Amino acid sequence: MRPARQQASPQESTQNALEVHLIGEQFAWNIQYPGKDNVFGKRNVKLVTSTNPIGLDPDDPAGKDDIVTLNQLHVELNRPVLVRISSKDVIHSFFLPVMRVKQDAIPGMDVPIHFTPVKADATGDWEIACAQLCGLGHYRMRGQLFVHPHDDFVSWAAKSAPENPATPAANPVPEATPAQPTTTNPAS
Repeated sequence: MRPARQQASPQESTQNALEVHLIGEQFAWNIQYPGKDNVFGKRNVKLVTSTNPIGLDPDDPAGKDDIVTLNQLHVELNRPVLVRISSKDVIHSFFLPVMRVKQDAIPGMDVPIHFTPVKADATGDWEIACAQLCGLGHYRMRGQLFVHPHDDFVSWAAKSAPENPATPAANPVPEATPAQPTTTNPAS
């Protein structure tokens, strides 16, 4: 008789975890990282605009140093990652094929999921996909996963932090991922 396998509790598996908030929308992944203070800024749906896609409260001091990326998830090699997934509009499905991680993003819900990357790839060749048909632009709802060694991750975070955390617009919105070029049918 084999001994039962010990499962790590969610708290054990998320000790010293990099926590990020991922907000899906038609048709992009918005990712929020806490800044140097390691505290997430407050978000409010009433503050969502084209220049503030996650509704980050500009009056909240905790959010002044937060990092916001679009379609780019940067994580640290061999460090547990806790992703809190939500959606602004419809059901999406956050899917990291290389990590064997998949979780629905549901409007109004905050769904935690965790994984630990054990292989580095800072090239962004690993895909973030949406595995739920979420509308006409579903085909372009893609992002990149970057797994950095510790020193490279620290360098990326420092480089990505807002230049002047005292300004109300703590972090400018990155440009959206361009739509895929349309192909023409040679027979027409």
